[in-house]
Amino acid sequence: MNTEVTKRVCIFCGHRTGKKEVWVDFARNLGNFLGKNKYVVFYGGGSKGIMGSVALAAKKSGARVHGIITEKLAETEPILKNIDEVTIVKTLSERKEKLIENCHVAIVLPGGIGTLDELFDLWAKIQMGVENKILILVDFNSYYSKLLLFLRHVVDEEFLSKEQLSNTKICQNLNEVITELDKLDVNNAKFIY
Repeated sequence: MNTEVTKRVCIFCGHRTGKKEVWVDFARNLGNFLGKNKYVVFYGGGSKGIMGSVALAAKKSGARVHGIITEKLAETEPILKNIDEVTIVKTLSERKEKLIENCHVAIVLPGGIGTLDELFDLWAKIQMGVENKILILVDFNSYYSKLLLFLRHVVDEEFLSKEQLSNTKICQNLNEVITELDKLDVNNAKFIY
């Protein structure tokens, strides 16, 4: 009997590709890793941009993929075909909750305002003790370097502690992300989904 718990990851990222091909390449490579290692992937449900790239690569490589999208977004953005499950919710807040409630770790890739909202919402919940997730911010190709510089300023001004800043894992490349994922101990995890 296999008693190993499946690792579950949530991906926060953009529905656009950005102006550099490296973002799509990174997303595909991450998706391939997640699929080959049989993760369950929760993501925003769309088929476009790096969001669609990471989910499609994960599915093609063997991951179980669950998309969660709002009714409004489902009207304007095609849902990725052939994923295992799609949940349609009413609000963005409900979407964020569904994305993280059953995951061990959230990985934040490049994105816009929605991605930043997801990052800071989860980070605040971790800081307050409401969530006990691992949060990985992928600063590949220095995408988040200016944000991190600002956050160090927030620490310097004593509105955020160094410990609170260091609670988020900052990864510069896929190998660092994999190293963090390999540290996951999920055997006692409980899911409500």
